[in-house]
Amino acid sequence: MESTLIKTFEAAGAASNVTLILALLATIVGLAGTIFLLIKPAPRGQHNQRMLIAMLLFFTFLIGASTAFFSWMRTERLQPVLIYDDAVETSFGYLSYDKIGNAKIMMEKQNQPFSNLNQETTRMLVIIEKNGKTHALSEADYPIDDILRELRKAVKSWKEKSKS
Repeated sequence: MESTLIKTFEAAGAASNVTLILALLATIVGLAGTIFLLIKPAPRGQHNQRMLIAMLLFFTFLIGASTAFFSWMRTERLQPVLIYDDAVETSFGYLSYDKIGNAKIMMEKQNQPFSNLNQETTRMLVIIEKNGKTHALSEADYPIDDILRELRKAVKSWKEKSKS
């Protein structure tokens, strides 16, 4: 029997590539500037100044390349959540409804060092498999309330369908 797709939830941060584009631009500018300053001979008395600017542009290249790489990794990691009539698929894998142990929204608190006043909290949708593996989706990336609501409806209709 083939699964039919009920609902798709896109990650909020996956569609925005502004950071990636700006980081790639900084990478290209930093590398081009470094190469230009190292290839072109410096006027008399400006060699040290050119080497310092080339070094700063090389640091710009390194920071831009690192930012671009990690932005790309984050974009690749945030796959859409697909809810089928008999399973759910997250970036952590495909999970049929009979393997789901629990699904709930939890609060994750992050303590600030040297202070108890400013605690950042993040709501997370946690889908726990019966074998203990978790699929954690952050509120910063996904509409977790809508996902949980649709998941509960789909599991309920799957249970009714499997009983009959």
